[in-house]
Amino acid sequence: MKLAVNFSNPLVNLIKTKEIQVDLIKCPDWEGMLEEALPYGPVTIHFSLDAGLGNTLTADFERIDKFIAETDTPHVNTHLVTPRSCTPEDPTELQRVNDIWHEEINSMVAHFGPDRVVLEHYPFTMATPYIAPAVDPVAFSEVIADTNCQFLLDLAHARITADTLGMDVKEYIRQLPVDRLTEMHITGIRPFGGVLTDHFGMEDGAWEILEWALNEIRSGQWKKPRIVAFEYGGVGDVFVWRTDKNTIKEQVPRLYDLVHQNS
Repeated sequence: MKLAVNFSNPLVNLIKTKEIQVDLIKCPDWEGMLEEALPYGPVTIHFSLDAGLGNTLTADFERIDKFIAETDTPHVNTHLVTPRSCTPEDPTELQRVNDIWHEEINSMVAHFGPDRVVLEHYPFTMATPYIAPAVDPVAFSEVIADTNCQFLLDLAHARITADTLGMDVKEYIRQLPVDRLTEMHITGIRPFGGVLTDHFGMEDGAWEILEWALNEIRSGQWKKPRIVAFEYGGVGDVFVWRTDKNTIKEQVPRLYDLVHQNS
């Protein structure tokens, strides 16, 4: 397993001064950021793709191929979503969304291959009731089985979703297709804007769920992922206010040791 950490200016400064070590720098599919990150180490791309809105059917797969060729990106991720207009109580609407999921992901699998397409679940909160069908563990698992793609487990997303559903997070995760686990994400969570939100520094609950997940991997209960990504830090208005150099300096070495001790 390799540890990836979100690109940020504090991250690359700490890499330059050799105060931290990472295996991969995680970047979005932005050409400018890729050019900034490559001098500091191998890069893996997290793509801004969603399955459920129809957009993947017109996505520029050649552009994605180019990113893969220029980086150490082993697979192409997409997120299972529903349109904001989705009414989860309507069986006809659910069937329509399910058909779109399959069509979009099958399109990706046909181009990239089943081992190189990974499906991620979004966090479900009461602010996003329309997304409930996409985080149902049975429906999510069926989409992966039907399309033969792989699984990206976001532990913070699972914690938020389980809290919203009133479930134990470990029971929620156990219903997901961990036998197809290919990438795993982790961050801390905290209330923000009235709902639990991710992309914060690690806190006690985040460390506990990560150590549990790594134990499941080490014991052979789950497939071993290629990448464990700490999705903390970044650039732009969404991330820069919660990108703290000291948090990266303190938490990345512990994460690096945990990932490599369990590889």
